[in-house]
Amino acid sequence: DRGQAVRRTASVTVPDTSFIPRTPTEQLAIYGAKLRIERGIRSGNGDVETVPVFWGRVDAVDGDPDYGPVDIKASG
Repeated sequence: DRGQAVRRTASVTVPDTSFIPRTPTEQLAIYGAKLRIERGIRSGNGDVETVPVFWGRVDAVDGDPDYGPVDIKASG
């Protein structure tokens, strides 16, 4: 529905616990952070072509800081 404020959502899980923000100024702190997801292919000569599939604000970052995984939720 074009009238909706939120048209897409994304949920991403990564094993790297360094993505969990420990201070409000870290890269994935939810205060204004954006998430861009791309899909692409690498050709035989090494060239990479990508297209964006999602672009939106980070709404939540959760996970165990010692063991992971890290769950990132975003909307756009």
